[in-house]
Amino acid sequence: MLWVGFVLLIVILAIIIVLLSFIRGEFYFSRVKDNDTLTVEMRALFGLIRYRYVIPIIQFKGFTKGILVKSEIVNKTYAKLKDESKDHITKDKVIQFYKETKDLLVHTLNLYDWTKQTLARVECTELKWVTRVGVGDAPETAITTGAIWGIKSSLLGFIMRYVQVRATPRVDVIPQFNEKHFSTEVRVAARIRVWHMVFAGVRLMVRAAKVKGGLRTWIQLALKARSRFKTAS
Repeated sequence: MLWVGFVLLIVILAIIIVLLSFIRGEFYFSRVKDNDTLTVEMRALFGLIRYRYVIPIIQFKGFTKGILVKSEIVNKTYAKLKDESKDHITKDKVIQFYKETKDLLVHTLNLYDWTKQTLARVECTELKWVTRVGVGDAPETAITTGAIWGIKSSLLGFIMRYVQVRATPRVDVIPQFNEKHFSTEVRVAARIRVWHMVFAGVRLMVRAAKVKGGLRTWIQLALKARSRFKTAS
């Protein structure tokens, strides 16, 4: 029976280590002239679980077709393409997303409070946002630079209000006085412990269960999202 207790102890220690580990996420976006690149990477269990989502093409196709988004899923070695898909973000899809979000708000008790409590557990470990802008005229470039600084300051204040910022943000706006130019680079890295995510998930289900039809609404929307993902891929 001694070995049973030893195995049980190992399992308990493994569960504790997993719960205390971090889920890490990185967001990167860059725009240089007409070239856009967006990358989202998630890692868990000390890097054993890794998911990387790349959007190398974002094109506006008009008001009818909306925005064309080409996405790729790459394995953890970043060398082998696992999946590739194309999709159009249209006005109807945006309206549908709004309706689904509103439906979740109605069928979940104090979803806004749950969101704030969950974000309070998120630690931002890197924040970089560098923009270069020029409109061809020095005074207008200076005014545009000031306006962009104002927008960035507001967004930074919003982030620091809800999320724990553990690193010194690198935010800059560099004027290009002698040319028409716009480029931007955004990199954000954050982490949250697995325990906090598990606890947040339990609290979310409890809040949904307190509203009539809440759990059913969440399950239905999850199935719809899964179906749309399979169709897109």
